Amino acid sequence: MKIRNKVIVLLTAVFAVLALVAWGAEEALLLPGFEKIELDTAHTAMRRIDFAVEQTLAGVQVSVNDWGSWLPSYHFMQDHNETFVTENLSPTALRQLHLTALAYVDLDGHVTVSRALDAQTGAPVALDLFPGGYLPSDFPWQQNLRQSRSAQGLIATPHGVMLAAVSPILDGPGGHGPSRGMLFMGRLLTEGEVAAIGARAQTAVSLISMRRVGDPSLRPLAATQSGDLITSSSGVLHVDHAFDDIYGQPVMVLRVDVPRTIMASAKTTIAYARTFTFGAGVAILLFILLVLNREVLAPLTRVTRHASAIGAGDDLSHRLDLHRTDEIGILASEFDRMVGSLAESRRRLIDHSFESGRAELSRGILHNIGNAMTPLGVRVAKLQVLLRDAPVADLERALEALATAPAGSERQADLDALVRLAAVELIDALRRAEEDVSVIARQSGHVQAALSEQVRSARGTSVIESIDLRSLVDQSLEIVPDMCREQARIVLDPSLQAVGPVRVARTVLRLVLQNLVINAAEAIRLAGNGRATIRLSAGIACVEGVEQLLITCEDGGIGIPAESLERVFERGFSTKGDSNSRGIGLHWCATAMTSLGGRIWASSAGAGKGAAFHICLPLPVTIPEPAIAAA
Repeated sequence: MKIRNKVIVLLTAVFAVLALVAWGAEEALLLPGFEKIELDTAHTAMRRIDFAVEQTLAGVQVSVNDWGSWLPSYHFMQDHNETFVTENLSPTALRQLHLTALAYVDLDGHVTVSRALDAQTGAPVALDLFPGGYLPSDFPWQQNLRQSRSAQGLIATPHGVMLAAVSPILDGPGGHGPSRGMLFMGRLLTEGEVAAIGARAQTAVSLISMRRVGDPSLRPLAATQSGDLITSSSGVLHVDHAFDDIYGQPVMVLRVDVPRTIMASAKTTIAYARTFTFGAGVAILLFILLVLNREVLAPLTRVTRHASAIGAGDDLSHRLDLHRTDEIGILASEFDRMVGSLAESRRRLIDHSFESGRAELSRGILHNIGNAMTPLGVRVAKLQVLLRDAPVADLERALEALATAPAGSERQADLDALVRLAAVELIDALRRAEEDVSVIARQSGHVQAALSEQVRSARGTSVIESIDLRSLVDQSLEIVPDMCREQARIVLDPSLQAVGPVRVARTVLRLVLQNLVINAAEAIRLAGNGRATIRLSAGIACVEGVEQLLITCEDGGIGIPAESLERVFERGFSTKGDSNSRGIGLHWCATAMTSLGGRIWASSAGAGKGAAFHICLPLPVTIPEPAIAAA
């Protein structure tokens, strides 16, 4: 994609993200904020209704307190005077008090007298509040009767919900005792009462459900933190609140309807804001694109076309000559200067590339063959010592003496024993020599394979083989010099076996691993901390959709300073500090990994803290055109 298109896409994406952020802020912050205000308003309306219900109950409580502290009521509970009943408990008196029920109860819970009338018609109403003329045993206000305390609340009756209150019967307004009983007053919650409650709270309210005596229990509302259940329909919030009776059970549900005018206004305002923001964003985006195209993209396109023409052809004589004083002008001038330098460098590079490439290839070949020949020479030297120390001369002298010894003499017997001992020792030496010869033969084969691989590398190709990774590591360790094995303890992690068969350039990877182990052993020797550990581990990971073989070689050697982690793979660079280190092995490893499409890197906690070398190789291996010899 061209940079012009990238800039357009990037700017469009930025404005789109800003638009999404603005939309998200509106949806996640503004609208929920307005909705919370609306919900708070709805809860407040229901709180006003709750307060109005409490005020209505307080009105009944005022009436019952007045009558309970009225001296005639106190005397009536002493003498049960029928005249008091006739004169004061008439239907007219109940209607004036807006009461539906009134009852005098003595200290034993016996109802001395009770009245239940329709407040509108004056007709008797069967409320059955006190069956048998006594307070029910589970009546919650029994405690109030004994303790001479007032109370108020809601009671379910066969005719609906009643607003009820009780007061102790005392001898006068001062509330003197002792109490003679309890006065009960109640008022049915009619539609008129509900409307009056709404008018008092200045909120429209309706009774949507209530429990009567004998009905099943009223279904409780879903539990919420505020106790209100809020639903929505047709632009209206319905706030339902359940009220409990004196038994603590839901007895009625009142509903307040709150129009959703706040959310409607908020949505309209936000819609206007979105439209304006979108229009302004489009205008700003077009202006920015126009300025960028004139000042940046068009000159940059000219520079790009010139660079493409230079890269596609061999003519390095053309110059851009872009006369500008800004960064693009400086870039064009520097590009023209670099093209001139490139032309000169190309001439020098062509002159030296052939010799340099051949010398580098020779160094790599000699280094790898030297590594392979070192254990071979050690084995040959051991074989020479073994054969030199074999008792061949002793056996020859014993055989000569045996030929001249008298038959059946003691000397012949001693010589026979000596010959047998020499023969046993010689057989053992020959067997050990046979083992050394076998190892020498295998190591010679490794040398031949390395030479063959170098020949193929010179042609730019490597043979890909399927091999078990653990076996490949064993082959690499087999050609590691014994001196290196004595300096370090080599540990093979179980992950090498778990990886299983892989398709790799076996010979190249084997030489790389051999170089890494030898390098680790040298680092341990230079650290001077005794026989440390070299650990080899492996795994397979998916990197950018391609399976990669990962191999790690860790050592407890001298470590690598942070500033040298990148340089250890440079040709001629070494951290070992001795004259025998030529800085070729790791450079060759890096070149070989690059030629196989992989890479190698080092990590270390610092000097004296050991180091780790990591190999990453694609599976299946794809070998680029430049081969190992090209490095």
